[in-house]
Amino acid sequence: MDMTTADSLVGMTLDRRYFIEGRVASGGMATVYVAHDLRLDRRVACKVMHSSLAEDPTFVRRFINEAHSVARLSHPNVVQVYDQGSDQGHVYLAMEYVPGRTLRDLLSERGRLGPYAALKIMAPVLAALGAAHRAGMVHRDVKPENVLLTEDGQVKVADFGLARLVESAQQAMTKTGTLMGTAAYLAPEQIERGTADARTDVYAAGIMLYELITGEQPHTGETPIAVAYQHVNVDVPRPSTVLPGIGPEIDILVTKATERDPRYRPGDAAQYLAGMSEVMKNMPEDGGPATAAATMPRMDAAHAAGPPAAARSGGNATLVVDLDDVEDAGPPPDDRPLERKHLLILAGGAMAVAALVFGWWMLFGRFETVPDVIGLDEETAASVLADSGLQMEVDERGIFSDAADEGEIAGASPEIDDRIEPNGTVTVFLSRGPQTVSMPEVVGLTANDARDALEGAGFSDIELDEASSEDEPIGAVVASDPEQGTDADRAESVTLTLSTGFAVPDVAGQTQEDATDALRAKGLGVDVAEAPSDDVPAGRVISTDPGQGENVGRGDAVTLTVSSGPDRIEVPDVTGLSVEAAQRELEDLGLTVKVTAPLGGDRVAGFSPEGEVESGAEVELFVTPFGSGDDRGNGNNGNGNNGNGNSRDDD
Repeated sequence: MDMTTADSLVGMTLDRRYFIEGRVASGGMATVYVAHDLRLDRRVACKVMHSSLAEDPTFVRRFINEAHSVARLSHPNVVQVYDQGSDQGHVYLAMEYVPGRTLRDLLSERGRLGPYAALKIMAPVLAALGAAHRAGMVHRDVKPENVLLTEDGQVKVADFGLARLVESAQQAMTKTGTLMGTAAYLAPEQIERGTADARTDVYAAGIMLYELITGEQPHTGETPIAVAYQHVNVDVPRPSTVLPGIGPEIDILVTKATERDPRYRPGDAAQYLAGMSEVMKNMPEDGGPATAAATMPRMDAAHAAGPPAAARSGGNATLVVDLDDVEDAGPPPDDRPLERKHLLILAGGAMAVAALVFGWWMLFGRFETVPDVIGLDEETAASVLADSGLQMEVDERGIFSDAADEGEIAGASPEIDDRIEPNGTVTVFLSRGPQTVSMPEVVGLTANDARDALEGAGFSDIELDEASSEDEPIGAVVASDPEQGTDADRAESVTLTLSTGFAVPDVAGQTQEDATDALRAKGLGVDVAEAPSDDVPAGRVISTDPGQGENVGRGDAVTLTVSSGPDRIEVPDVTGLSVEAAQRELEDLGLTVKVTAPLGGDRVAGFSPEGEVESGAEVELFVTPFGSGDDRGNGNNGNGNNGNGNSRDDD
């Protein structure tokens, strides 16, 4: 573990709960830290997503939903997910801390494992995958790096569901041909169609078994593309072709799991494990320096799916005694006097009676009966149990019940009428109300308000999805599964579909009235602004804000920019200026200039037109050879206005 302070997260506390002690490892998706859970006083592993993923709201939403799903997967061979959250821009998972090493570390150290040792590790891996497959989950990234070997010999599989998140976050890369996942373990259907199911995990497990036994991967190449090509087009070879002496049963285990057509593989990891267990029954434990028991991590019986010794030898794990094999020694010798026999019989009878009485008392007489407390409140239930000489403990998690109102006692352990030792403790469960209720009305609510309504109705597993909608504002609920008003199981998940809005329609070129009607028909507000345009006629739409194709929600406002026609320019009075100065001033305004000088000259005597003109319009300058200087309108500028500058003589 890297305890250096170069990493800015080391020494921080996420969500005021997880104190980051040090960095463990870093990968393409996240960095793993060891942290101290300040609330529960335990060590955990925190997997913190890289910032590029944490900045993607779609990824974060799917990450939260996936974390909820993985957290429900409880199995001794699965790394448990405790919590997820986001703090200061860091999106993280809090998981079970597993001290030890990965299966990849063991392979790097040993080179390869013997067949029995390999199967003994694969069995708990398949047990973990089987539990996931039964829950409808697919790992998608089975490889030695994701198999952890604990210090006390347990085998645990990590990173369930996270491969799918990376695939979702990098779909653009996938579409351009970049391979996602680890190419050495990709099933052909993942490469060709991008699909994955339980049989995809079985394929990867078969590849991993091949690697454990032979010490090498079946398909290799200089690039991931080259390796992927072999998965699609070349069968995985039998291990015995690489390592002579490997039995045909091992070959079958590998080749059956790695069939290129998924239809011919075991349906899921549980089926594969069943076949593997049959093989292990008749296999001797490995010997030799590379596979001796001393080189293997210890396997707890609770976590190893391999059969016990009796099963391996072909027998039954339960000890069975055959009465036909027990010798009959005959009755004991009887040389005692008759009187002594009678006394012994009487004593034996008395002892038998005493034993019966004691046995009855041990079995029945000394026990109390758990009284019926269903439907009572906590205080009354505690009093009833105390009257029976019993203690009460409340399990705060509660249970669903149609027999007791919310908050009342809905169940007990031991159960009602069961017998319990005097002064024993009865655990009672408070009612969370009926398991099936009418789905609350959440359409139109914000995500937070809808979540509050569902949690208030007793739903705890709430997932979010998105869809385009013209009926609701962005972020509002447009649908729920189950539908509102229908019967819903509060123990099952609820999916809320949130509106992502809809695209602004194309109204460019329409009249202001038509464009306004089209937008208002979709529930949008309309604001209007004007701007000049040389290309769009006056009164018609130049553009919208937000622009065409951008997402808006019902109730949002769209600004229409409407053309006021071409831009108009006030022609300045250039009378008396030199032709060069007048031409420069007019052209700087975007006008064109025509010079009319029938008699020559260099002074402007007049111009046309006057007032406002369109941008780019032509202004004609009338030039006279008479006069000089910038004497505008003084009667001496030779402008042909009869000497007073007020009336042009056009004759």
